[in-house]
Amino acid sequence: MKMNTEKMSQRLTVLALTGLALFTLSGCDVFAFPSENHKSSSAVFNSEVSEKTTQTEIEKLQEQLVETPDVSTSDWNLILVNQANPLADNVDFEPYIASSGEVLDARIAQDFEAMLAAGEAEGIPFVFVSGYRPYELQQQIYENVYWGHLNNDNSEAEAKELTEEYIAIPGTSEHMTGLAADISDPALYHLENGLITEFEDTATAQWLYENAADYGFILRYPSDKEGIIDVKYESWHFRYVGRENAQYMDGNNLALEEYIAILQKNEAIREQISELSE
Repeated sequence: MKMNTEKMSQRLTVLALTGLALFTLSGCDVFAFPSENHKSSSAVFNSEVSEKTTQTEIEKLQEQLVETPDVSTSDWNLILVNQANPLADNVDFEPYIASSGEVLDARIAQDFEAMLAAGEAEGIPFVFVSGYRPYELQQQIYENVYWGHLNNDNSEAEAKELTEEYIAIPGTSEHMTGLAADISDPALYHLENGLITEFEDTATAQWLYENAADYGFILRYPSDKEGIIDVKYESWHFRYVGRENAQYMDGNNLALEEYIAILQKNEAIREQISELSE
């Protein structure tokens, strides 16, 4: 009986030692904790993945940018005035008085005079009909035209509709900016001061349509943009936006509303890129 107990004890000892040896040789790390090197490698890997993802997002955003002049929608010469973007008050600027007595923003005077001089050198006649209008004058013009239609047996709704076909609601007229000029042919001046659609057929109009952009001006309300802008076609209304902007808009057949929309989208994309780059 004693002999059996000793043998059993020896066998248990051998089994225990054998098990320990096998556990050690197997390299089992069930209870092992990650080493500092392992932690560091994982962090680096995650960081690299994050950086690559961010870079991919930035590249996708950059692909959405539309190439335009390096300008901002907050630039003074790109102010957008329409029914959706009315002016609350008169715009403050240094006035320039042209030879006709009409007023413009002094910052556009040099380009305006250069444009007229270039045309006149080619035998093109101009009459500068209307420039800057303060809020009060626009209000007076609107009311005069409105009451004229109302007194001509039109209802209030009809008078309002007829008035706003060509007269901007006070606060929504570009003439309040000092950046707009109504230009016509002297031969038409006796007909509503020359501000008639037929102006488009004159040599003066054709010269302006072909050359105005070189001096920073655009035809603000062209006939093919009536579904985009809220003013009907005006063959005589020119707006200063700056030479680079005007040439880009003319080359891409863009109304000011369309150009501003492109610039705003670009600015939003660049803001996203800036946030991702931080």
